[in-house]
Amino acid sequence: MSAKAPCLEVRGLTVERGRLTLVEGLDLTACAGALVQLKGPNGSGKTTIMRTLAGLISPAAGGVSWRGQPLPDSGTFAAELNFIGHLPGLSGELDALENLAFHAALNRAPCRCTPQAALARLDARRFARRPVRQLSAGQRQRVALARLALYDTRLWLIDEPFTALDIDGRRLLEDLIDEHLDAAGIVLIATHQAFDSRHRVEVIELGRRAA
Repeated sequence: MSAKAPCLEVRGLTVERGRLTLVEGLDLTACAGALVQLKGPNGSGKTTIMRTLAGLISPAAGGVSWRGQPLPDSGTFAAELNFIGHLPGLSGELDALENLAFHAALNRAPCRCTPQAALARLDARRFARRPVRQLSAGQRQRVALARLALYDTRLWLIDEPFTALDIDGRRLLEDLIDEHLDAAGIVLIATHQAFDSRHRVEVIELGRRAA
C-alpha cells in the first residue's frame, strides 16, 4: 500500500475494556468512498473502538495506520480526521456560532467554509446566537454535526450521530455523508440504527454488551 494513499488500515486489532474484550483480531481497510458501519447494541463497545480508531486509546493488540503510517505517528492524521464523539462536546456558556469558531481555532484541520455556512448545512443558523445550554438535545446535536461541514478532512469517524435527531436532521446528515463519499471521502459510523445512503455500507457487527 502506498504511503500516500488516503486509507485507514486496521490489522489484528484487539480492543479491551478492563478484562472484557470488545473486539479481537479486527482487519479492515477503508479507502476513498468507503462507508463502514460499526453496529451493535448500546454497551457493546462502539465508542471505545471508535476512540481507538481515532488514536485516542491504545489497542491491546494490533494497530491502526493512516496513509501507511502507524498511529499515533502518522503526521497528517490529525489534519485529515474529523472525529465526532457520542457526546456533543459543546460549551453550554457559548452560543452555537461561538462553539464552532472556538473549535476551529484549536483544530489542526483546515476549514472549508465559515461557521455560519456549516451551521446552515444542518439547518442550525436559526439558533446560532442562542447559548447552547438553552438548546434542545436535537439542536445541540445539529451544532456538533456542523463540524462535519466545517472542515476539509478526508476521514470522518462519527459516533452515534443520529441520537436526538428528528427526521429532517437525519436527512440532512445522510445527505452530508453521501456528499462526502461522492468526493472520495471515507466514513466510519458507529450506530445501531438503520440509515439511508446511496453508497454501499460495509457492516461490522459487534458482539455482547460490555459490562
